[in-house]
Amino acid sequence: RAKHILLATGGYPTIPAGADKSIARHAISSDGFFELKSLPRKAVVVGAGYIAVELAGVLQALGADTSLVVRKEKALRNFDELLSETLDVEMQRHGIHIYRNTEGVNRIEEKESGSTKTVILNNGEVIEDVDVVIMAAGRSPLVESLNLEEVGVQQKMGG
Repeated sequence: RAKHILLATGGYPTIPAGADKSIARHAISSDGFFELKSLPRKAVVVGAGYIAVELAGVLQALGADTSLVVRKEKALRNFDELLSETLDVEMQRHGIHIYRNTEGVNRIEEKESGSTKTVILNNGEVIEDVDVVIMAAGRSPLVESLNLEEVGVQQKMGG
């Protein structure tokens, strides 16, 4: 008998609904990034983890006008302080606009023409004329099909 068992099931992107469920309709997940057919002119990446940071950096390096939306004060805030501070400075030096203390995205509105979007943040800030919104705000464990409750396995919050 093992004292602890780890099931590495993988995960799927978590996309918050937002105030009116518009986020799921008008944003793509971090997985969807790899399905983009062309480089967006203007991109918004939502999240503060390493996936969001990496996607924002790649988009900016390729020439997209890129913004990073974080709920709190900075990206990778739970990592080593020197690392997160240096990253913050370097992202800005490379032209990534960081929206801080936003508490996330409230909703996304699509222009009537369908060509661009407006991102409204929970702190009232607005980002206009966006081609793509990428949600990289977390992942959920892929465990539903395992019927863990049926066999008495208790999960912690978030996994």
